[in-house]
Amino acid sequence: MKFKFSKKGILIFLAIVVLFLVLRLPALHQPYHQDEYKWVSFFGSGEESVGVIPHPPLAEFVYSKLGPVVGENNFRAIPLIFSLLNLLLLFYLAKIIFDYRTAYGTILLFTVSFFSVLASLMVDVDGAVMPFFLLLLSIGYFKIREVRDCLPAGKAGKLEIKEKWPWLVLLLVGALGGFLVKVSAVLPLLAFALDWAVEQGAFRNKQRLFAYGLKIILAAAVLINVLLISKLFFPFFNVSSAIKYWEHFADSSSFLNRGWLQTFIQFSKAVLYSSPLLLAPVIFTNQVLFRKLRPFYLFIFAGLVFYLVLFDFSIGALDRYLQFLIIPLCLIGGAIGVKVLDQGLIHRFKILIISLAASLIFLIQFLPQNVSPLYPKTEWLQLLVSFHWNFLFPFTGGSGPLPFYISFAFIGLMWLFVLILVLIAFVKVNLKTTVLLGILILGLVYNGVFIEEYLFGGINGNAAKLVVNATAFIKADQDIKMVTVYNDNGGYNVIQTGKYRKRLYIDPKFDVTEKLKTLNKYREHYLVVDIPHIDPNSVYAQYFNSCQVAYREQDKYISSTIYDCRKD
Repeated sequence: MKFKFSKKGILIFLAIVVLFLVLRLPALHQPYHQDEYKWVSFFGSGEESVGVIPHPPLAEFVYSKLGPVVGENNFRAIPLIFSLLNLLLLFYLAKIIFDYRTAYGTILLFTVSFFSVLASLMVDVDGAVMPFFLLLLSIGYFKIREVRDCLPAGKAGKLEIKEKWPWLVLLLVGALGGFLVKVSAVLPLLAFALDWAVEQGAFRNKQRLFAYGLKIILAAAVLINVLLISKLFFPFFNVSSAIKYWEHFADSSSFLNRGWLQTFIQFSKAVLYSSPLLLAPVIFTNQVLFRKLRPFYLFIFAGLVFYLVLFDFSIGALDRYLQFLIIPLCLIGGAIGVKVLDQGLIHRFKILIISLAASLIFLIQFLPQNVSPLYPKTEWLQLLVSFHWNFLFPFTGGSGPLPFYISFAFIGLMWLFVLILVLIAFVKVNLKTTVLLGILILGLVYNGVFIEEYLFGGINGNAAKLVVNATAFIKADQDIKMVTVYNDNGGYNVIQTGKYRKRLYIDPKFDVTEKLKTLNKYREHYLVVDIPHIDPNSVYAQYFNSCQVAYREQDKYISSTIYDCRKD
């Protein structure tokens, strides 16, 4: 049965929209973390701050105009608005490429995916603003193809132009808009251009290939000129500052000496965020699906090569940049998932077994868990390979979210179970339908846990609640003059009290001697929301142990402490 946009279809669509909001609105006022609050400080007050974002000017324009409207405490509403628009555009795109039923499945995946929830609320442009222009580009592209395929033979010329031009305009808005937000928007342009070249048979004829190559060069020249000309419309755009910013990612003179461990960790984090729900279905791609979604497969390939190989993003927020994967993976997973539901009856006993396994893995989180310090990171790898998985893994990053814990035993066993199901599907082809439905069940539980811990921290602790309570104490206590904040957990909240000194990082790459000099220089109050956990044997823990405790609160595995280190 195919759902059309009938009364039943409208009800299904509205139910998904309501679910979309229910899973996101509780985090609307989560504390801003590190890079996030830069956007708020730049554009929240309504005062003119120009040329402060080292990217093309449209992102700065969007936040500078919308920021004062929503207010400093509601900046997450900006990406949320874009993400809600993305939900609508994604539905329309999936309907164009496939049908209504697949469109519902696609936006349902987009709704319940934790990576999508996180991207919907991250104060930046990668998670919601960039996908908005990607979707405009995609709709324009697929509608142009649809017009071409639907026209009767020989009906080209004026009729074709008349039918195509609105979608060509939309395609250009998506292409140029994305490029004016971030230069990496060139990646989907390359992917779609390559797909069009394949469609037109450019690789079967040298002359056609040469002509197509010239068009690509011309398009690149147009984009560069658009970037330069944009300064006429956005005078604040600092081209030289943007180039300088891009250069520190392009320095690949020592390819083998890059921060490959950090790249691996951040890439792995993006994989864990994506979950088996989005990644496992890709394995079941067939030729028909690949042909329909070829631009997005090419986009995934181009993006991974760009971020993991061509440039060194180990010093950047790589897990945030990889949010470009969400839209393509939702389209792929939605198309494959809907086919599962069309396969007829499924053996209920097998589904019951998978559901029972998912429940047991879920309950593992309530067993005692170890909380390991963040450094050295190599010890985490040793825990992984030795299968000592009863520890909590901290999820955090320079652009957010505020840290939260997930049991790695839960994560590892979920992925292991999904891997077993995938292997079964390849050995027993007749079980593919059951396997895919099993992946759906496991994936929903997996994403549900991530979303719950991100929003509420009900299992392992709520850092957001601890931050709010601790900063309320700091604001009320007149004896507290200035505060240094560990890992900047709650940094923006402390800034709001007017007592923020600076942030404290304990990464081993920093000179410990210099750090101790700084600690001794600022003998004042320190806020330590202890996630990731500080090694009790480190000089930092020893220093804090020498101070008095002015305030302490514990929530599950996370503690919040204000140290008074003013004594001589």
